[in-house]
Amino acid sequence: MSFYLMPVITAIILFPLAAFLLSIPYAAWQYHVYGSISKFKLLIVFSFIFYLLCAYFLIILPLPDKNFVAHLRTPWCQLVPFNALHYFITHTSWRPLEFSTYLTAFKQNAFIQPFFNLVLTIPLGVYLRYLTKWSLPKIILASFLLSLFFELTQLSGLYFIYPRPYRLFDVDDLILNTSGGVFGYLLEPMLTKLFPSIDQLNQLERNDRDTASFWRRLTALTVDLLIFNLGFDLLALLNPNWGLTNLSSFIVGVSLYFIALPYYWQGATLGKRLVKIKLVNADETPIKLPALISRQIWLHGLGLANLHYLMPTIYQHFTAAHQQYRVFYLLIFIIAILVLGLFFINAVILIINKKRRIFYEYLTHTKEIGY
Repeated sequence: MSFYLMPVITAIILFPLAAFLLSIPYAAWQYHVYGSISKFKLLIVFSFIFYLLCAYFLIILPLPDKNFVAHLRTPWCQLVPFNALHYFITHTSWRPLEFSTYLTAFKQNAFIQPFFNLVLTIPLGVYLRYLTKWSLPKIILASFLLSLFFELTQLSGLYFIYPRPYRLFDVDDLILNTSGGVFGYLLEPMLTKLFPSIDQLNQLERNDRDTASFWRRLTALTVDLLIFNLGFDLLALLNPNWGLTNLSSFIVGVSLYFIALPYYWQGATLGKRLVKIKLVNADETPIKLPALISRQIWLHGLGLANLHYLMPTIYQHFTAAHQQYRVFYLLIFIIAILVLGLFFINAVILIINKKRRIFYEYLTHTKEIGY
């Protein structure tokens, strides 16, 4: 049992990171297509990612020692179709007409291992039919290709990390995995009967196209910050003084990317255009330059610059200051934390009510809308 639990535990540990990395492009694509995203659909997709992680870890773990693998003399390839069935018939206590032999035979490894390979891809057929509405031939092809990927991973010794395969490439696994995908396809209507259809979820997303929800805005900001930071990382390779460790570089970068670009691009940045939202005045007219500047001072000045520049600087002064001045720096530090807390509280409010605006939007008479 521990042999099968270890891959699942490993997937649980790595899943949050994988979910975070995969959520950004998936959410951006969903917003670009539908203008919104269903939390239920996101949960289903994340569970699909979790399933794929578990399946992958099950076929590669546990990882043996390289020296142990180098001295293996076991077969690395089995190309006879239905060999597993023949082995089950000839090497177990199973007798077709003696029902008392069934339970004993089903507990033996000759049954458990092929049965596991069949069950392994049943969820694949269910997920693919539900999420993509693919036909049976496409499900068969997808199940076969996933199984082939698993088998080639084993055949290559985990992409040639090992000197030889440490698990058997078995043509029966291809047959069983592909059959599992077919079973999943056939079971999907019964298993998903209690859930809304993918068409219903997509329609709900279309109905929310004009609302710039918190997650939609967060996705846009995340993409923008990735582009923003990557650009300055590249500049820092040419001249370290141009990197984001320099406050002047940060101010110039914000002025160009977060003020000049949306001003000339109808209120959008690259991230906002990706998820189809834009900045406008409170009355939904095109945003004016003074309001745009004021808004970005609140967001990037009291928000991001506070976190990345002001608070570390205050902390350095606090640790180096004489005892009589430490109370002053501590007070400034607490005020900086409270400002960040205001952003956090507003984010929570926006999650609960996606039609609300953040405090600095009320102060600058601006907002974000979808299109």
